[in-house]
Amino acid sequence: MFTRLTDTSIRADLRKGLRQFYFVAGNDSFLIDNCIRLIAETVDGETVRIDFCEADTETVEEQLTTYSFSNKLLVIDNFKASEFSGEKKDLYTDLLSDLPSTLTVSVILYSDDPRFRIPKAAENMTESVDGAAMVSCFKKERDQLYSYIKRLAQRAGAEISGEAASVLIDLCGDDLQLLSTQIEKLAAACGYKEIREDTVRRMCPRTTEESVFSFLRAVERGQDREAVRLLNEMLETDNEPVRVLAAISGSFVNIARVKAANEKRIPRDRLEEEFGYRKGDRALGVAYINERRYSKERLDRIMVLLNDTDRKLKSSAADKRILLEQAMVRLSLIASGRA
Repeated sequence: MFTRLTDTSIRADLRKGLRQFYFVAGNDSFLIDNCIRLIAETVDGETVRIDFCEADTETVEEQLTTYSFSNKLLVIDNFKASEFSGEKKDLYTDLLSDLPSTLTVSVILYSDDPRFRIPKAAENMTESVDGAAMVSCFKKERDQLYSYIKRLAQRAGAEISGEAASVLIDLCGDDLQLLSTQIEKLAAACGYKEIREDTVRRMCPRTTEESVFSFLRAVERGQDREAVRLLNEMLETDNEPVRVLAAISGSFVNIARVKAANEKRIPRDRLEEEFGYRKGDRALGVAYINERRYSKERLDRIMVLLNDTDRKLKSSAADKRILLEQAMVRLSLIASGRA
């Protein structure tokens, strides 16, 4: 029977001694990377990485059976449960059950689906190794983020007020990498004392999601200059027009889902469950506020515009920033009812 760990309990488990096999799975890449880093630090040897889907049988067998006088961590990335069958299943099951004493193996299964669940094939692989551990790395709810931020502040040698933590979550969302970076900066700024709300507001930049909320408000009110300023701000923060468009499109997808749910009298908790939103998701809350501003016809026109723009950004040789700016002018006209 394998041991089940989380991204927070693996550190304590590693203090007891290194296991030879870890299956690290979840929908948060930062947590997964952090767990692999902790394992690598404990191994204190060479780290080798191979791709589960692309590595041939001979490569896998060589890496899993080669004896070395120095410790080695083998990271098997991009695990696909659908491919864990036949020859590949036999190979891994046989070799993982008898690993060289100097070799530690970690398999990574990452999914960006918020509704992701660890498949049975992953558990079967972990079961094949004595004393193995499965490490779950899933995105955190708001109350979990509070605890995470408190711990980050303590590790940085500071404290953080509840109000400051709340504002920081609003600005950074559940981006743990960004939260970690911001806490280190804020701790230094407050002299490693208490991080307060005014310090967070003064020093932390808005995320793209937060900027999208402000951008939508400006667009709906026909405040074109403010919308252009916010669009430029997003492009300077995240200079990939495709990603900025994806954030804007995501907001309108939320609005469309809320409108459809309201028409069918589907409650919010059911909508959250069916589409994998976190309970109390702020982006969905904004959609509930804005939904009444848009008729179905207007939403349809906006979604067509956004889909066409996405296609052009990914296929056209034209300047992508200009394409996005032109599309946002049209979006402003439609959303504000001027077109």
